[in-house]
Amino acid sequence: MDMKLFLVTLMISCTTDAYNILIIQPGPTFSQQQPALGLAEILVKKGHNVFAVALNEVPDLGNNYTYVDLSFSYKFQEGGVDAKASKDAANVQKQMTLWEFTDVVNAVAKIPPRQFRSEHFLHFLRRVKKEKLRFDVVIGQWYFTPFVCGMARYLAYPGPTPPLISLSTTAKNLYNEEAAGSLPHPSFVPYETPYTDRMSIWQKIHNWVIAQVLLPRWKDILDESARRFFQETYGQEFASVVDGCWGNVSLMLNTGNFLHSYPRPLAPNVIEIGPLHIRKPKVLPKVLQDWLDGAEKGVIYFSLGSNMRSKSLPLDIRENLLRVFSDLPRGYRVLWKWEIPGKIPGQSDNILAQTWIPQQSVLAHPKVKVYVMQGGFQSFQEAVHYGVPIVGIPWFIDQEANVAKIVAAGIGVRLRPQELHSEDKIKEAINKVLFDESFAENMRKLSTMSHEFTSQTATKAVFWIEHVAKHGGAPHLRPSTADANYFQYFCLDLISVILITGFTASYIFVKGAKFVISMLSSKLKSKMKKS
Repeated sequence: MDMKLFLVTLMISCTTDAYNILIIQPGPTFSQQQPALGLAEILVKKGHNVFAVALNEVPDLGNNYTYVDLSFSYKFQEGGVDAKASKDAANVQKQMTLWEFTDVVNAVAKIPPRQFRSEHFLHFLRRVKKEKLRFDVVIGQWYFTPFVCGMARYLAYPGPTPPLISLSTTAKNLYNEEAAGSLPHPSFVPYETPYTDRMSIWQKIHNWVIAQVLLPRWKDILDESARRFFQETYGQEFASVVDGCWGNVSLMLNTGNFLHSYPRPLAPNVIEIGPLHIRKPKVLPKVLQDWLDGAEKGVIYFSLGSNMRSKSLPLDIRENLLRVFSDLPRGYRVLWKWEIPGKIPGQSDNILAQTWIPQQSVLAHPKVKVYVMQGGFQSFQEAVHYGVPIVGIPWFIDQEANVAKIVAAGIGVRLRPQELHSEDKIKEAINKVLFDESFAENMRKLSTMSHEFTSQTATKAVFWIEHVAKHGGAPHLRPSTADANYFQYFCLDLISVILITGFTASYIFVKGAKFVISMLSSKLKSKMKKS
């Protein structure tokens, strides 16, 4: 009887602190979905009830997991999982400057309204209202904060809004960090620019312009789209649910850390937890296992990620790559992610093309010596974790900053997209990483550190989420800098007062001294005349 009582008590204690957690992950890129998938799995296994509004589902999680299917959204980003692109899809099949990327931001800002108007989400919305579901915390993809925050407020109406946690899918969460008090320093923190944390004066100026001009414009685009959606869908009175959303974040969970970016001062409400999507590699399909095992000297893995596609490469670039790979020394093989079934036209016998590749399992194979990739953040983290040196080909947005970090860390080289038109440039980059042992040695050191930090990721993430849910937010973590501007943050107001006061005092002193000297001089002249 005592044992039964013990078991009942144990079961109650395991479920007492179970929270209702809503995850909203609108980003139409599989790599950006992976952190949310990993987090959902961790939270469900911890005993929480997770409601995931996302583009991908975690299978076999049981009754504690509710999935709201947004997978149709892939068609709104050209190059996503869905090969059929919408006429309104964001074109991510080309190299873009940050200024050109504004067109993508405009297209991406139109995606959440379509998701929230979909039948799957409307069904979930009806369930929330009917069952009067209340969420203890809402976790949302940082880039879509106005939509996530606005929907959290609408779902809770007329009750209190649950605390919001912002989940980053890139190295930094600059928008929420700045609004919530952890102001990044543009002279030392690269803003999606191809720089490190040690910039020249001209690089600092460029970085500052991006921070002060371009990124605020992107925020405005997202704000305007969210405000328009809530107003048109739910009425004028709900247009205001978007107000102040960027700063209305209790906690920021960054899936990066200094291994994938740079050390920088952070407020207590910004937690760097590292990659959430790293998992024990699964068994490889036989065709891949045999191909990798059969490489006498090693394998070069070529993949441009879930956005940019190999099939979109211009013909001359593809032919250059094929020639470079066919000329590799005997004993080396190539595994190429190619999105069209069958062989790549003109491929040599040492190349295996596959439409889909279990990337973590491949990178974990000891025969993989070089990873030729696009600089995507999750792929970068996987390469570091499994210790594979990199040839990075940055096409747009954060890929430039990621590849700059790769070069700075000595774990790979940069190959710019325009250099792909040169067969010699491709060969030089691949041979440098393949045959210079320093890249592998540096990567081994970084990989060791990555394993140490990643082993704590799940525990750290769960602790902070439960902390915010338990206390109904985290105002105790919010620094007073959240209510300061850059002028105050960098003490320019203080410096101004000191300079003005000093100048005024000096001016008065000089004028006073001149007056005294003038008076003394007049008296002296008067005495001299009398004498």
